[in-house]
Amino acid sequence: MAAAALAALGPVPTQEQWIAAAFFATFGLLAASLTYKTSTSTGGTIAFLPFLSVAAVTPNIAAVLSVLAGMLGSELMARRPARKAFFNVSQQVLAESLAIGVFLLLGGTSALIGPPPVLAFVALVTTYMTVNKLAVSTIVCVASDRPLVQHWVQSMRGSFVYDLLAVPLVLFFAFAYGEFGAAWSATMALPILGLRQLYKTNFDLQKINEELLQLMVAAIEARDPYTSGHSQRVARYARVVAKAAGIGGREAERIVVAALLHDVGKIHEEFAPILHKPGRLTDEEFEIMKAHSARGSALIGKVSHFADLVPLVHSHHEAWDGRGYPAGLAGEQIPLGARVIAFADTIDAMSTSRPYRSALSAEEVRAEIRRESGRQFDPRISNVLIDYATWREVEREIKLAVGEHPVFGQQSMTINELATSQAVAS
Repeated sequence: MAAAALAALGPVPTQEQWIAAAFFATFGLLAASLTYKTSTSTGGTIAFLPFLSVAAVTPNIAAVLSVLAGMLGSELMARRPARKAFFNVSQQVLAESLAIGVFLLLGGTSALIGPPPVLAFVALVTTYMTVNKLAVSTIVCVASDRPLVQHWVQSMRGSFVYDLLAVPLVLFFAFAYGEFGAAWSATMALPILGLRQLYKTNFDLQKINEELLQLMVAAIEARDPYTSGHSQRVARYARVVAKAAGIGGREAERIVVAALLHDVGKIHEEFAPILHKPGRLTDEEFEIMKAHSARGSALIGKVSHFADLVPLVHSHHEAWDGRGYPAGLAGEQIPLGARVIAFADTIDAMSTSRPYRSALSAEEVRAEIRRESGRQFDPRISNVLIDYATWREVEREIKLAVGEHPVFGQQSMTINELATSQAVAS
């Protein structure tokens, strides 16, 4: 519909613009065919570079048809299922059409006759990126029952720096085509491939780091089948609690990583017999288990990248009233991230079954948090968390987690799923 409106109301492409569209369709096909995995459900490409460039060169239906041809060709080459291929092509056509529409409304003109107005060009890029990521986030969240806005914001934030660095290249590429033509522009396609490699290398390294963390946590939790998946669920709950506490951005994501690693100290052999015990712990066994937070913080302190997580892991069993361990910290002495993890850890412990007791319902968990406010838990965070609107999100996460408990079958989860500058269903 957006493409049809652009065809009916937008400027008529000239012969020169049709040639430009064919040129960028070729490079769009090449770039789109170099898709790489960014998560189990999304992939990334740098096809947005030629797609945005052609929008600046020929802001009309010719650019949309160029995107259609490039995407359709890449989907056929990848042999994706028809449903995924249809979505990938459609969302790119929609993003291109809306972006060009905004560009024209703000006075944008073809780069063939000179540099486009700055405001119109920025609006072109912003609209394209926003619509693209929103479309992908919508599909991912519908399939996984995840909060749409949260996933979309993570997607935008995750690739913001790379998108920002790519904008001058888009403008330069479009201007070069207008000034020097196709031959010179073809030689300038090499930086595009270099940028693609930068994207891929960054995500490969991030993916490897995440998978190594997942492997380490899974190895620890394999000692106790009743807590398998516990750390992954705590990481998920920690993200919800951090949001409720008003923590955002990088700090929230670091808390999520610390939550994933909070029980890493249990890898030590001294804890193995206790972890295998099916019933309640004796006082002596409990004293031994209390050492796991200190042992865990010592372990992750050996990794320089985790230096900021050491206090969070060390203090996640401290209590607001000072009766926790290992240091007996109280109130604001406890790092904020550790207070968040304490909520998340308790939510999972109460909402999953143990050999000696059944899981509590979400409402029972909520009542327990209310009861322990000011004693075990930070009262400010408690009040926000048990608010009905916030607690509905916690309930949704508990419902999802129940299906992932080993009794019912477990799913893995990455620390932070990110869609790239241009995301596609893979």
